[in-house]
Amino acid sequence: MEISYYQLIQFLVNSPGSGWLSYTLAGLLGALVNLALEGRPLILPRMSDGALHLGFVGNLIICITVAFIIDGSFPMAFFAALIGTCILRKLKTKLEQAFAKEIDRLHLEE
Repeated sequence: MEISYYQLIQFLVNSPGSGWLSYTLAGLLGALVNLALEGRPLILPRMSDGALHLGFVGNLIICITVAFIIDGSFPMAFFAALIGTCILRKLKTKLEQAFAKEIDRLHLEE
């Protein structure tokens, strides 16, 4: 009897009491697909200028957390992890731009 990876994943995701595994897998897949769609390299955690940069691990933590917050089916958790990180990245970029613009404005007033 031969079992495919798909059948194994389906068994693990659908077995009783495996909700945490299902959401973790959905978050992991969401993080990997997010990385592939954006064409960014996989960056491991590193120390730079005395600050810890989490890289892919940070993205993975966010994806898994979003998948658990949604608390739905596997596809719902996967799409939430995928889309949630994209939305958070856009929000972070907008906030950084707004802060930079405000700091420039304050420097010009001095």
